[in-house]
Amino acid sequence: MTIRKKMAGLGLAIGMAFGASSASAAVVDFTGSGTGAADGASLSCSTTGFLNLGGCSVTFNSAGLGVQGGLIDTQGDELDGFGGTESITISFAQNMVWSNITFGLWDSGDDALLQADSGPALSYGGNNPSLDLPNVVSSSLTITAVDSLNGFFSNKRDDFTIASIEVAPVPLPAAGFMLLAGLGGLYAMRRRQKA
Repeated sequence: MTIRKKMAGLGLAIGMAFGASSASAAVVDFTGSGTGAADGASLSCSTTGFLNLGGCSVTFNSAGLGVQGGLIDTQGDELDGFGGTESITISFAQNMVWSNITFGLWDSGDDALLQADSGPALSYGGNNPSLDLPNVVSSSLTITAVDSLNGFFSNKRDDFTIASIEVAPVPLPAAGFMLLAGLGGLYAMRRRQKA
C-alpha cells in the first residue's frame, strides 16, 4: 500500500469521525396547532388538585403547548396550575441535550418547575420567557405550573405555555469512530498481506 493511499485512508477516517460525532441543535416549535407529537417528541400531561378531576389533555395554540385539566379548567390552553398542578412531559426515544426552553404568555407572576427524567427539580421565575439550560442530558423534561393559594386569589397566578425547546441528540464520541476506523484499516491491511 502506498503512502498516498494510507494518508487518504487516514484523512477519510478522521473526517468521518469528526463529521459523525457533531450533533446540531434543533428548535422544536410548539406554536400553532398539532396532533400530540412534534419532531420526534411525545407529549403527555398530568394534573393534581380538587379542580383537576377528570384527567387532562395536551392542547396546542398559537402561543404553544398547554393543558386542559379536568372539567372546570377555564384556561385549558395554558399551564395554569389552577386549583392544583398541571404538568407537561416532553419525551424522546433517546437521551437529548436540552439547551433552551421558551415560554409563551410569560409574565413576572409566572413560575415553573422543570425536572429532567427523575432528577432534582429546578424552579424558574422572572421576567425573561427564555431559559437557557445548562446542557441537561435526559430523555424527558417535565414542566409544571404550581399555584399557591396566594396566586389563586390574585392576578399572580401561573398562566403560561411552552412555545419551543432547543434540543440536540447526544453526540457520539469521536474516539469510538476512530477506533472502528483503525480496526477496519488493520483488517484491510491483514487481508492484503494474505492475498
